Amino acid sequence: MAVPAVFLRSTLPQSTVSQIDITQAVSLHGVSLGPLIWSEGFKNASSWTVSGSGSAVLQVNESLSLNIVFPSRTTAQAITAYHNISISLDQSPIITARLQVSRGVSYGLRFWGVTKDNKSFTAWHEGSALQHRPGLGAPEIISASLVTESSIPNPTLSLTGARITRMALYVEAGPLIAGAFSLYVSNLRANSAQLTKANQNEVNGNFTALVADLGPTMATTTLYQVFVGLDIKGSFDLSYVPYLTVGANVAAQGYTYVTKIATTYELALLSPLLVNSSPLFSGSVHSSSLVVSARTGMISFFRLDSVSIRFFAQQTALGASLDHLTARNLVFYFFIFLFVILVAMVILVVKVFKDED
Repeated sequence: MAVPAVFLRSTLPQSTVSQIDITQAVSLHGVSLGPLIWSEGFKNASSWTVSGSGSAVLQVNESLSLNIVFPSRTTAQAITAYHNISISLDQSPIITARLQVSRGVSYGLRFWGVTKDNKSFTAWHEGSALQHRPGLGAPEIISASLVTESSIPNPTLSLTGARITRMALYVEAGPLIAGAFSLYVSNLRANSAQLTKANQNEVNGNFTALVADLGPTMATTTLYQVFVGLDIKGSFDLSYVPYLTVGANVAAQGYTYVTKIATTYELALLSPLLVNSSPLFSGSVHSSSLVVSARTGMISFFRLDSVSIRFFAQQTALGASLDHLTARNLVFYFFIFLFVILVAMVILVVKVFKDED
């Protein structure tokens, strides 16, 4: 039985991983909300236009109220309120909305813009945290980076000098969903993103996210896992999610972590299989970045200790044919197993019975 191990070792392809350790200093920034750069006063109802299926009544008076009646249909329905705005992407704007949407329907925010050369572009994408959100029937606050929302659907577009010029709030109902629903927006504003550069991978302040630039974009087709060693402190309600972004896309995501009582250290695991959201802030569209984004609370201290990125060393296709050497060894093993061992067992049994006689 030891013969196959001797003859067949190292003949079959192995599924192994190679690892890159990033232990040198990286470009790390703490990110927080900066000054207010735009807000909607909800004073002019004529600046909003409504379109879509179903009937809707729009009221704009220090807030926005959209009351909708969806009839019963076998197809999905939606009502959208459009509004012209002007927000410069050079200021890294973070849009924040305080709103309330009825249960039973979904809603979302969408944006459009123009480049400095007056070329139009779409600044929203399916899969964004701003799209198809279920109504909770209770007040909530949602935020998003307009640079990120613009970069993901336009990874090669230069956004220098670009502006967001149009936005939309929509409410949608699935097939056979009927009845009266409402969208209420009490606050809609944009703040610039404020960056605080870390000193030797360590930073103190009051941050919503930490962004570490890991260098040029990397190929992620063979990405296996990412391990991040970090020290972190924050508010009592702090919970956070780590992301690995490559360009404008999320390549790997971690679990939702909370701070520990006994230690500030955490070894976080990120995997491509866990990707189900995107961070509020992201790195450069031309780089690979580690983003630690606060889901609740604020981050007051952060130190990046290590980043280990593991890749599959090779990909083996299913059903791949064997080479001639491996096939010959398998035939040799089959011959030994079927004939030599069987003959040896027969001889042994005959000898035992013969000795008993």
